Amino acid sequence: MKFYQHTILLLLCNFSTLSSQGNSFNGVQSDLRLVDLYENIKNKIGKKTYSNQKIKGTPYFEKTFKLAEVEYFGELITDKIYIRFNAYNDEMEIASSPLTKSSDNILIKNNKVFCIIEGKTYRYLGFKEDNQPPAVGYLKELFKGKLFSFYERKFKVYMQATVARTSLERSFPARFVEKIQYYYSVNNGEINQIKLSKKNILYKLKPHSSSIKQFMEKKNSKLKSLKDVVEMFNFIDQ
Repeated sequence: MKFYQHTILLLLCNFSTLSSQGNSFNGVQSDLRLVDLYENIKNKIGKKTYSNQKIKGTPYFEKTFKLAEVEYFGELITDKIYIRFNAYNDEMEIASSPLTKSSDNILIKNNKVFCIIEGKTYRYLGFKEDNQPPAVGYLKELFKGKLFSFYERKFKVYMQATVARTSLERSFPARFVEKIQYYYSVNNGEINQIKLSKKNILYKLKPHSSSIKQFMEKKNSKLKSLKDVVEMFNFIDQ
C-alpha cells in the first residue's frame, strides 16, 4: 500500500502547500502543485500517437523497468519504484514491479522531481537547441561541478513509412529513429546545446578557451569522444 500512496503523491498534488514562485527558464514551471496536476493530466491523455502499422524499433532504449530513486520536491521517496524512460513521449513511466509490461502512470514533469536510474540522474529541464525556440525535456546529467553542468538528451522520433517512387529510390518502413544531443550550462544558467567537436566547444566556451587548450595538450585530446568532453568539463571546472 505504501507504494501506491507514494505513487499518488508523485502523480497528484498537495493542494495545501501552494507556492507563489513564478516561472524561470530552467524552472520549467512554477511550484504551484495545481499546475503539476494539470500538467500531469495533459501528459497522460495527450501522448503522441503513431499508426498501428508494423514499426521498426520501439519507443524505448530499455524495455524493462529499472529500480530508481525518486526525489519529490526535496523529499526522497524511500519505497521501491521502478521506472522506464519512454524516449518518444519523453516520459518517465513508473511501476511497482520490474516485471511490469506497461504502465499508465508517469512521473510529474517538474524540475523539482527527478530520478536516479542505475546511478544516472535524469532531470526535467528547460534547454535551448541551436536555431530552435526554448523547449523542455528529460536530460541525463553527465557532469555536475561548481561552475559547469553537462547533459545528454537522448530521444526518439517517429518516421512514417515511405515508398520508393522510382527504381533509384529506396523504401523505408515506419520506424523509431534515435537522436542524441548534448547541452551545458554555466553557473546554473541557461542550458544550451553543444556539439562534440573542438571547434564548437571552443566557440561555445570561448571565455575558457585557454583552459580547454591546456587540457587538450595535456591529454592529447581532440574533444571528439564523450569521455574526453566529460573529463574536459571536470578539468576546467577546477
